[in-house]
Amino acid sequence: MLFSIQETSGGPELSKIATFDNPEEPRLIAAALNAALQGEADALAKVHQCAASLPGPLRKAIIERAEGIEESLQGGGEPAETARKAARALTESLGRPNPAMLSLFNTTVCGDCAACGCVVDEDCAKCSVCGPDGRECENCGRVGVTPKAAFILHRVLRDLADRTYFTVWSSFWEHSVPDSVETQTDWFLLHCARAYDDLAADLLGGRLPEPRCLAESVALGFARSTIGGLRTESVRADESYRALPASRFDDDWDFLDEIGVFDIDGKAHAYLTSDVIEEDLWDEWFKPYPNIKPREKNRGFRG
Repeated sequence: MLFSIQETSGGPELSKIATFDNPEEPRLIAAALNAALQGEADALAKVHQCAASLPGPLRKAIIERAEGIEESLQGGGEPAETARKAARALTESLGRPNPAMLSLFNTTVCGDCAACGCVVDEDCAKCSVCGPDGRECENCGRVGVTPKAAFILHRVLRDLADRTYFTVWSSFWEHSVPDSVETQTDWFLLHCARAYDDLAADLLGGRLPEPRCLAESVALGFARSTIGGLRTESVRADESYRALPASRFDDDWDFLDEIGVFDIDGKAHAYLTSDVIEEDLWDEWFKPYPNIKPREKNRGFRG
């Protein structure tokens, strides 16, 4: 079943939108609707895409809810702000990522190319044009972050956030930030923890993490540096991970580095490689980048 929570004069009200035969469908639609409430530009298009193959009454119920979200966001003001905060709180309260939402990342780009004639089942592996790595055909495009890679990256970001929060609340040091900022205040570290959570939330919105400030650039670079080893291997045993669509590009992290998924500027790289820096880094780290939409200022922290 797909439910919605709406604010009424008598308080929050839970109502059923629709019932589905396939449990993966409402999970995907719910994740996309929550992403739309948080202002993600492509989320409503994903809702319409998911609803296109549904029976008439079911499709109508989903589209009506999507249109209602669109109208509320266009109106702006306090109702829209309340909806965004509620959607974010719900997304972050989930202890596990929504596998259906991560399924929106591509496992292959085959199937639409007239130049090489690939089919999805072959995943370019037998194509003389695409080559053995499946990335030689200019018309096919390139597979970037796959669903399983997105799951691993999400888990790493959340784990780093967990450990940073633990450092703040317990005063027991966890190595979850670069050495260069270990002497900063607990308030600074608290915002670093939220930076990890913000990047992880990007993935649950079905999109690549987009750093909005220097702190998030450093956080993404530090997360990349921790991928691998026993900590990452344990993620592969997770049932949610194993349920995601597989791709032969799942573990091609070096390629993701090459195409700029983890591209960070020289300033962020300096913090990742430097020793302890004593000066106050607050203004520099958490000032939003120009020409990029900043995060919501009042989004809060984990409880």
